[in-house]
Amino acid sequence: PDAAPPPAWHRDLPPASVMGAPRGLQPQRGIIHLHSPYSHDACDGAPRDGTTGAVDEACLADLRAALCTTRIDYAALSDHDDTMADEDFATLFSMRGDDTAVTDGDGNQIGSRIHCDDGHTVLVTVGGENPIMPIMLDHHVAGTIQERHDTYNADTPAAVAAFRAAGATVWIAHTEQRTTPELVTLQPDGIEVYQLHANLDPGIRADYLGLPAAGAITAVAEFADTGDAALEPDVALLSFLEPNTPSLDRWDEVLAMGMHVAGSGGTDAHQNALPVILRDGERGDSYRRMLRWFGNIALVTDAGDPAAIEDAVRRGRMYLAFELFGTPVGFDARAVCATATAEMGDTVGPGDGCTLEVDVPTIYQLDPSLPAPVIEARILRIDAGGPTEVARGAGPTLATPLDAAGAYRVEVTIQPRHLGPYLGHLGTDLADRVVPWIYGNPIYVE
Repeated sequence: PDAAPPPAWHRDLPPASVMGAPRGLQPQRGIIHLHSPYSHDACDGAPRDGTTGAVDEACLADLRAALCTTRIDYAALSDHDDTMADEDFATLFSMRGDDTAVTDGDGNQIGSRIHCDDGHTVLVTVGGENPIMPIMLDHHVAGTIQERHDTYNADTPAAVAAFRAAGATVWIAHTEQRTTPELVTLQPDGIEVYQLHANLDPGIRADYLGLPAAGAITAVAEFADTGDAALEPDVALLSFLEPNTPSLDRWDEVLAMGMHVAGSGGTDAHQNALPVILRDGERGDSYRRMLRWFGNIALVTDAGDPAAIEDAVRRGRMYLAFELFGTPVGFDARAVCATATAEMGDTVGPGDGCTLEVDVPTIYQLDPSLPAPVIEARILRIDAGGPTEVARGAGPTLATPLDAAGAYRVEVTIQPRHLGPYLGHLGTDLADRVVPWIYGNPIYVE
């Protein structure tokens, strides 16, 4: 007889709170790098009516629904200057229905909240993605509309200063296409260490990642089989996910030079890459599917305060989690010192008697009928000599003394064997791959 079907797939995500609140810090699931219809290439390249300028409301509705279904807590929009720079700042929040504005002390709008049907709320902020990616802007950069375009399109320290003057946290997207000297010159707050679009795009795969150009498209096409009821379309990420090695190398190189730089995963969703409809009735690159795959988990002092979220993102008190493989419960990386505990993004001294302690996570509500995944963590120390693995193991805890200068970061990998039953006729080989599950941000010893 055929094997029993696996447990029903969850198209949504649980509240971020299930991940745990180490030392009272509240996990907030976020998307950093996200396009709305105010990016010229969103929505299959036709995000706005050519005559009236009206946005594609169906595409926008997909984005808004996806943010609710995947229980995103903060969504850092990053629209291209074409057409984001042309609009009044308040327009860019794309508020609809009963959305509410978030204002600063002077009454200026700096965010908005989407109120989902289930009571969840999503904080929406405005940013731009051009050569540099300022996120969480408080207002447009200064100047005329043309001067705005020029600033958003610039790739200079002066532009970085202009973005910070506009309240932004400054990020670099598509790090796979950057050089380390460029990052040193720009001094961003953070960079992308994983980029979904880079993993998908044939040109970027071939030119920057050293991967077969058509590999991702070919792999996802296998999930377009609408006749295989056991093949779960959301699991398509497993067929092409690869570490963005050049981006990780750039990160380690700037960390080795003593820079403090946070790392994030860039979703880069536009609904413009994979218009093929999969068995669940959604396109391959639906906003919901891409937001379901991974997020940036900020650990915040006050989940209701946008400034607290931005502070956690800027300082790197966050980790990237690929929740396709399961929502991680209990992940924690902390420096336990004689008199205090330091978090990711913090700095301690080599003489402070600190130990880096890591709690290896488990999967939220993993069904016991599924094959067991294999989870392993490792601690890397990055110093002038480059990265060195200083600890590795399945846990439940790992530890290493923080008695040598460097940046210490944690990676957790997973062999997602529990996804094998969702691969249908493709067999279980993909579920035997070892893939990234978590990238933690550094704790600095100096």
